[in-house]
Amino acid sequence: MSLSFTRCSLVIFLFVGSWLTVNAQEKKANKPLKYYLNDDKTHFIAFSGYAQIWARYTELNPGSKVNESAVRSTADISLRRLRMKMVIAPTDRLTMVFQGGTTNLTYLSDQESAFELLDAYGEYKLSNKFTLGAGRSNWKGLTRFASGPTATLLYDVPFIMLGNVNRTDLTLRNLNIFFKGQLGKLDYRFIVAKTYVPQTGKPLPDISTFNNLEVKPNFSSYFKWQFFEKENSTPTSPGSYLGKKKVLSLGVGMEYQKDLLWSLKSGDTLLNDMKLFCADIFFDTPVNLSRGTSFNFYSAAFLHDYGPGYIRNLGINNIANGTDSKQAAFNGAGNSYPVVGTGHSFYLQSGVTLPYFNQQKKSLRLMPAFGIQYSRFERLADPMISYDLGLTLLLKDHASKLVFNAQSRPIYTDQGGGLKVSDRKMMFVLMYHINID
Repeated sequence: MSLSFTRCSLVIFLFVGSWLTVNAQEKKANKPLKYYLNDDKTHFIAFSGYAQIWARYTELNPGSKVNESAVRSTADISLRRLRMKMVIAPTDRLTMVFQGGTTNLTYLSDQESAFELLDAYGEYKLSNKFTLGAGRSNWKGLTRFASGPTATLLYDVPFIMLGNVNRTDLTLRNLNIFFKGQLGKLDYRFIVAKTYVPQTGKPLPDISTFNNLEVKPNFSSYFKWQFFEKENSTPTSPGSYLGKKKVLSLGVGMEYQKDLLWSLKSGDTLLNDMKLFCADIFFDTPVNLSRGTSFNFYSAAFLHDYGPGYIRNLGINNIANGTDSKQAAFNGAGNSYPVVGTGHSFYLQSGVTLPYFNQQKKSLRLMPAFGIQYSRFERLADPMISYDLGLTLLLKDHASKLVFNAQSRPIYTDQGGGLKVSDRKMMFVLMYHINID
């Protein structure tokens, strides 16, 4: 099968799927998948889910291999996420959440894909000011988007928010106890987790890596002050309300874990704590409600301390599974690049919704957006700058949408004076997202 034929097939597949979705949405909306357990409808069982399909063309990092083939670029289809969720409210104050799914299913996933248990936790609401919960969940602190995606502005959450994903957690989940609530305009969360033991090797000279010792408790928190309308207290936060709310929040967060990493110094093994701090601002407002226009802005500043020289090259939904050591860059295989590390980072994203195509039916809108990450990592001689430019066709707001995203990432090589940018590579993603609820 030729590369051009594959690309054409991907585009036709998603175009037909979106056309069918648009036509189906002209009919009356479905009722929520909710079964009430009492007459006053305060106790219930609710079902929901979502799926994200990627059609992608990627310029791969130098030296990348797919199995034993040296490959410079590739086109593929992947199932980025599939989620099925059940929420049970059997009493007035108790809520139980169960969620399963699969992530990053590509053509290299030649085994039967595992449908994993992601969330299994309960929470007891004493009041709006205080809720206690426990189990396996994605309740996390540090940033607004630390717990993963929901109603994203671009095709995904900013990758810097994912931090230690699948290193000390499993798909952003840990066994934890969380406390949350709202005190007036203050929304807070505090989480104590027992993280998973990361797979690692021996300590390296002057470079911090995760160790394989007994893990200590992980503490994280996030506090935000809400100036206008209040947001719901949920693990994940919307990346855009599409103008349905006027929200301005200022947040601060932290994450700390003692002795999580190690390094060698003059032959001695040193244990390093993980200390992460963030301050962010989120603003979403309607511009013209009747026309469907809105404005969105998000910005975050980070101070990450993982110990000396720590760098995480992160390749989301990576299609390459090997490298040629003679040609490989510092980035590693596929679409990986330095996303998280010891140092300072700044992230900004912004977007707008344009007027409805059909003002009478209030249907179909375009949402152009962009994102940029700027990081000064201790180990890199040049700053790390990545760009995302996206255009979303909102078929039914965030419930059904097509997203096109172009990402530019830097390639780092050792040029004598340290790790410097030697090239840039692109990744183009066409995503279809659909909610079922």
